[in-house]
Amino acid sequence: MSEELIKEYCIQGTTESGIDTECAWNVGKAMADWLQTAGNVAVVYDQSQQQLANALMEGVRLQGRNVVDGGIGDSELAVRHINALGLSGAAVVSFNQETAVISIEIFKEDGARIEGDGLKEIHALVEAGNFVPAAIKGELTALA
Repeated sequence: MSEELIKEYCIQGTTESGIDTECAWNVGKAMADWLQTAGNVAVVYDQSQQQLANALMEGVRLQGRNVVDGGIGDSELAVRHINALGLSGAAVVSFNQETAVISIEIFKEDGARIEGDGLKEIHALVEAGNFVPAAIKGELTALA
């Protein structure tokens, strides 16, 4: 994953610049390893980005964390899921129709967006690629 994709408050780019299913899968693994508290993670997404969201969820699950598929939504919904369900974090995969830019925002257990150094640490985990899959893959649950 190119360092150019790391912005101050999200991972952002186009499919041409490297935001693809492999990138989302690796971000999911890095996010799962980076989050400080054990527990479940929610993922919400733009309707057009379900494939990337699925890849991100799979990466999180491979690292042993359970995932709550929060369905179609935005960062506000992700934070509501964290607070209502007592989750350890969340991710949002969104798409800007006008610019064709995809964004992946990541949130901690307190609902705060991971920014700056936190995103750089996640980027470093992706670049190192030293992911050790958990002995037991996390479960996937969809919110009804």
